[in-house]
Amino acid sequence: GSVPYYDPSVRGAAQGLVWKALSREHWRVFAATGVLKVVHDCIMFSQPLILEQLLHHLNAGRDRWLALGLAGALFAAAMLEAITVNIYFHALFRMSLHTKTQLLEMLYRKSLCVGSAVKAALGVGPIVNLQSNDAAKLWTMPTYLHMVWNGPFQIIVVMALLIRVLTVWPAVAGFCVTLAIIPVTMLLGRLLTSARRDSMAAADQRIKLMTEVITGIKAIKLYAWEAPYQTRITELREAELRAIKKTQMLSMVNNAIFNVAPVFVGLAAFGTYAGLGHPLTAAVAFPSLALFNLLRFPIVMIPQQIMNLIAGTVGIARIQKFMDSEDMSAVRRIQLPSSAMSGANHDSSSSGVGGTAAAASLLPVSSPAISGSSNVNTYTSSNSSSRGLPAVQISNGSFAWDAGSQAVLSDVSLAVPQGSLVIIVGPVGSGKSSLLSAVLGEMAAVGQQQVEGQQQQQQQQSPVTVAGSVAYTAQDPWIQNATLRSNVLMGRSYDEGAYTRAIHAACMAQDLEILPAGDASEIGEKGINLSGGQKHRV
Repeated sequence: GSVPYYDPSVRGAAQGLVWKALSREHWRVFAATGVLKVVHDCIMFSQPLILEQLLHHLNAGRDRWLALGLAGALFAAAMLEAITVNIYFHALFRMSLHTKTQLLEMLYRKSLCVGSAVKAALGVGPIVNLQSNDAAKLWTMPTYLHMVWNGPFQIIVVMALLIRVLTVWPAVAGFCVTLAIIPVTMLLGRLLTSARRDSMAAADQRIKLMTEVITGIKAIKLYAWEAPYQTRITELREAELRAIKKTQMLSMVNNAIFNVAPVFVGLAAFGTYAGLGHPLTAAVAFPSLALFNLLRFPIVMIPQQIMNLIAGTVGIARIQKFMDSEDMSAVRRIQLPSSAMSGANHDSSSSGVGGTAAAASLLPVSSPAISGSSNVNTYTSSNSSSRGLPAVQISNGSFAWDAGSQAVLSDVSLAVPQGSLVIIVGPVGSGKSSLLSAVLGEMAAVGQQQVEGQQQQQQQQSPVTVAGSVAYTAQDPWIQNATLRSNVLMGRSYDEGAYTRAIHAACMAQDLEILPAGDASEIGEKGINLSGGQKHRV
């Protein structure tokens, strides 16, 4: 299933909380694995007790069959522990994989819907970093998250068993050493979190700059800007390497404490036990060592998971901030019946959209399409049909790239009849591309009331209305590194009739004659072997 958190088709809806959505989605599996973990721990705690009874039985020289039975019970307990822990981790790994898929899907769908101001402020690098770094902290966290509560439970039970084997004071001595180690590991956890946060910030800056360099590598090479960009990239890499080195040094110290801590705990416990005059026999030493080995894992994992929990909190806060960012403006869409759509297609083909636009008689519209802008003129074909709803309609709309900035287009009123061919003509910077962006919903409608209830009502009554679906050919067309036919089909099955009509409508018949292999010609990356017009026609 997917996280029931964000639906990009419902614009203006209140944003939810990511952690609540993840909790609702996975709490059943997480709770079941928690119960399984308790069962696993009980089986794990039984092994030192069985070992103690076996050693006492061997020292006393009692019945060998009973000793054989105790050895079989010890083997069965080890097998049950292995089975339960594998089932436990299998369920949590599946949960982590589902969380990964859900988070990546959620972030990807949100990235397709954020407004232009958010994209300009963040850039591509930080958005990619959200998927690769921040989301990774969340989907790797469930594997050992139970240690936050299960670790103290294990420590308490192990210490109780140690008191039973070693008496009170030796167990207390080992427990005091354990308590002394925990604050040190927690301090290291905080330092590691800070260092990783600095490393993430440095990685964001580096990825953002590298994305800009790769995108504009042609201009950088032509203007001979390699040296200054190399200097900037090197500086950012050095800053990131310093943060990574600090993180690795702290991790090495943490690992050293992980390896040394059980040794200090054992020395304190056995030293106190021997100092009190108790004989250190095999029936005491081996079960105690087994219990101290059990104590080793939760001692280090508790602060480590607290650190991961803090890192996950930082990551989920960054994801939540991105998910709460402003979406593109809502555009009201009216679904046309199939008869209306087919009629519109017939009208558009007769008016010149399908390749005979030169024969259409273009006349100025009686009223200006864009109020308040004398530099932009709109023309429509004389064969356009005015029956039914307009294909595109804007009613007194004002638009800006950011909701808090000044309007780029003011008091726009536009009505495009179905089946018409409309051409917008104007000088550079007059708002032609901005008008198309407003129709697509990529610009924010401004001039709305700021009262919460009225603002919600204004968002539902958007000044832009589109009847039917929209196909948009951008100024920078996206071309796949595949054959021309594959680019036209875009993953759909081949239908000769529909394919021929599409080729005719895009005026590509002459291009197919020029290309060496026709529609089987391989198109290079980003359409490098096509002209500008051919890219748009494809």
